[in-house]
Amino acid sequence: MIKKIVLFLTVMTTLCAAAQNAVGDWRFHSAFVGSDVQAVADAKNWVYYLSSGNLFRLDKQTDENEALSIVNDLTDMVIQQVYYNSDKDYLVVIYSNSNIDIILTDGSVVNMPEIKDAVMTSSKAINNVTFGPDVMFVATDFGYVLIDDTKFVVKESHLYGKKVTSVAQVGNLLLLSTPDVSYYGPVNVYHEQLESFTVAEFDAGSRLWPINDSTFYCMTGWTFIASINQLANGRVKISKETIYHYKTTQVQKTKGGFLLNVPSAKLCYKADETGKIIETLDTDGELYTASPAGNGEMWAVGAKGLHRLGEDSYYLPNALMFGRAFWMAYNQSRDLLYVSTPATNYFFIDNTPTAINTYDGVMWKDVTPGGAPATGSFDMHFLPDDPSTYLLSTWTRGLYKVTDDSIALIYNGDNSPMLKLQGAMHPITSIDRNGNVWVVQSFENPDHPVMVLPAAKVKQNSVTANDWIQPDINGLNTEHTKNASFISTRNSQYDIKIFNDGDYKMPIIFWNSNGEISARPQQVMHSELIDQDGQPFSWLYIMCLTEDLNGVVWMGSTEGVISFNPAQAFNGDFRINHIKVPRNDGTGMADYLLNGIQVNDIAVDGANRKWIATQTSGLFLVSADGTQIIKKFNTANSPLASNTVYRVCCNPNSNSVYVTTPAGLYEYYSDSSPAEPSYSDIYAYPNPVRPEFTGDVTITGMMDNSLVKIADASGNVIRQLKSTGGMTTWDCCDQYGERVKTGVYMVLCSRANGGSEAVVTKIAVIR
Repeated sequence: MIKKIVLFLTVMTTLCAAAQNAVGDWRFHSAFVGSDVQAVADAKNWVYYLSSGNLFRLDKQTDENEALSIVNDLTDMVIQQVYYNSDKDYLVVIYSNSNIDIILTDGSVVNMPEIKDAVMTSSKAINNVTFGPDVMFVATDFGYVLIDDTKFVVKESHLYGKKVTSVAQVGNLLLLSTPDVSYYGPVNVYHEQLESFTVAEFDAGSRLWPINDSTFYCMTGWTFIASINQLANGRVKISKETIYHYKTTQVQKTKGGFLLNVPSAKLCYKADETGKIIETLDTDGELYTASPAGNGEMWAVGAKGLHRLGEDSYYLPNALMFGRAFWMAYNQSRDLLYVSTPATNYFFIDNTPTAINTYDGVMWKDVTPGGAPATGSFDMHFLPDDPSTYLLSTWTRGLYKVTDDSIALIYNGDNSPMLKLQGAMHPITSIDRNGNVWVVQSFENPDHPVMVLPAAKVKQNSVTANDWIQPDINGLNTEHTKNASFISTRNSQYDIKIFNDGDYKMPIIFWNSNGEISARPQQVMHSELIDQDGQPFSWLYIMCLTEDLNGVVWMGSTEGVISFNPAQAFNGDFRINHIKVPRNDGTGMADYLLNGIQVNDIAVDGANRKWIATQTSGLFLVSADGTQIIKKFNTANSPLASNTVYRVCCNPNSNSVYVTTPAGLYEYYSDSSPAEPSYSDIYAYPNPVRPEFTGDVTITGMMDNSLVKIADASGNVIRQLKSTGGMTTWDCCDQYGERVKTGVYMVLCSRANGGSEAVVTKIAVIR
């Protein structure tokens, strides 16, 4: 039988959902990494599975396979582990910040933030969760917490100032394990201090799982069954028996026994109701699960996705297929977002094997070319006249030419002037407006660091080192190139190259090739810049260079953000714009934009506004000239799990803005989309506006900076708006802030600089 991957996704439903995302909405794009499955649980209605901190569930009735995150069902991000209570059919979700969600039988979520919100100086990390009669035991770095799972309230908090690895109720005893000592004590006693327990004989640092009232699993690097014997003197003797020499990662109750997953050995053990092993299953690295209330069927999850054991049809979630999303590039011609893993750089000390996925607004697809280097890669650059081809810079293998998702050619020391030094090659790449490929090797190639492959040669499937031209550019010999920035201007009349190698206090180097490839282009180097007020601006590290729609270059650094006209860099009195944001408090004073904040990346949207990713302060949206901070997003006011944002990318064909963070990839639906050349494709959504809808109606597909009038059926204008790029929003209120009545409202548009007015669409409002 031919094995198949079954994507249980209704495409039309997804398309409609995608089209209806309101301005201001967020979406988190979960990652499913089959080689990093952490847990699986067959519940009553769903099968839950956790991969690389991302939670998914399959509806067993409808076959809907969905990702759960803070933007839909959950209350937090960065999931550490999940635990399933099969007796009461609820799933416990533990977050890295010690927040807790409980997903109940009907799918509703109860949030328990008490541990996360507790004020204490010591660690609040959660180490393990077990279940007893109507209670849940949560082992933490400070002690343990007892939760009443009938009301989901904290019943007891035991602060011992000592890490507890696991705590469990076995019969009438409470067992507790710390990294160096294990204990037991009566379950009906409030143990205010550790000293109220008695030292036990089972292994310290173990994880515990009750089997019955007198036996339990004791799990360290090995797995044991431990038996409790009550002695005549009132003390307890605990004896243990080794059942296998492996570490169990997950124990689950099943119908008539238990399942014990040992992924390190690619095994799953079936045990009877006494805990004894009765069968060994070869899992091929998958995790197994079976519901104690089920019919005996088993589920497994691994690299191919989730499936019923014994069946070859897999449920693979529509998600990213790798766990460290970093680089992004948008292929405007194909309307595809490309996302890839990083090589070692400013943020990561290790190389991540190259993986590349695309996203078309609905579906994720793995387009990693066969033979992609395991040593990591850098950002992608698409050829301006061939959207099926991009160049991929790699850490040790040279420059890859990828066509239709396959490696067409590798530029390296055999067919180019590139050199390898200390195992590194790392060509820093930029493609100019004419399609010429510029490569800089400022570390590996000190004598000839710059080389150019003419556009005509780029189209060929084989080249030689003689096909490359090596202009003479000074000042490029450096020690590292891990975070280099290199751009070729495209939006001004000048063909200027700008390079900085990203190392400590290294200069910016400009050269002007005047649209040609010359041996000695006009060039200049700046180690310090002077702003509009004559004040110096210097930096420790330059993090990014971005050209906006007007040809102005924006530079992000460890000291903030500036902008400049690159053509003026060759003048004797080159001045930058150290952007000022007016305080608007009557003082007439202003502050430098993001002064002293590390700026990691800058992207430009359809309205020429700037989206700025920072290291410690989240994501900012500023006006086209930077003098107004329009929005700022951080952990306090958005789903972002971290205030570190690595990269930001704007979809040039829509209002989507993508950011990569330590927690993964987010998408934000902004209030700006690219302007259209006419009003022929304008539309509004949602339409009709139903009584339960409380958000804003989005009107998109307009010409740039349109004047928008909303009129009632009699032609009376009740509201006037202005588009940002090709989009605006209407809150369904008139000019006085009153909600409009049921009716059909006309949208009239005209250009801001004059022109005839026309009805371009209608919006039905139902109250």
